[in-house]
Amino acid sequence: MTVALENVRGARSAPDPLRAPRAPTWSPLAIASDRCKGCELCIGACPHHVLELDPGVVNPLGYHPIRLIDPAGCTSCALCAKVCPDAVFTFFAPRKEA
Repeated sequence: MTVALENVRGARSAPDPLRAPRAPTWSPLAIASDRCKGCELCIGACPHHVLELDPGVVNPLGYHPIRLIDPAGCTSCALCAKVCPDAVFTFFAPRKEA
């Protein structure tokens, strides 16, 4: 008996390279994860919803730090940095074309 992988609940097939999202060549945001206390103020402040807690990481302070989940969706508006009490965000602009 053959079962299609798509019909098995929770099964994952290999990602389709034609449909896989392309990662940007640069990241607009750097996060100092080692200093983040996971207060989530930045998540609420982000109008583009591109930040979330990283449940798979615990930093040296014992907190789950913030991570950028969609670099292409980040516009470098810096609202997250304005509300961050620990100043963990650094913004970068893309290179200008000559």
